[in-house]
Amino acid sequence: MLYTKNANVTTTDESTIVTVPSGYVAHWNMLFVSNLGGSTNGAGIYVSKADTTRIDILGGGNVSSKEYILLTDGVFVLQAGDAIKAYTTAAGDMEFVVTFDLLEQPAIFVNFNGA
Repeated sequence: MLYTKNANVTTTDESTIVTVPSGYVAHWNMLFVSNLGGSTNGAGIYVSKADTTRIDILGGGNVSSKEYILLTDGVFVLQAGDAIKAYTTAAGDMEFVVTFDLLEQPAIFVNFNGA
């Protein structure tokens, strides 16, 4: 089932948009970032993996006032315990929106690392 979650970030604190629940995987296919504030601000978003690995998707790049970034090409596959987190480089008014397909985790997961 498709879900859309959002976070309105007004400080430089990280905000967790969504954490994939136990027993599920998520296919993340859309990111929308909008600067609702009156001045340019940096926007960052990353995946905090369950194993503590961090995958930066958007690393604090500037978004002008009243402008947006939309990413729709490709899919990120997230496992149970993975979290999508957002932050800004300065206090402001930034909206982060993600859409993902939440699916039951398969009973068997094939490990492709050669082990």
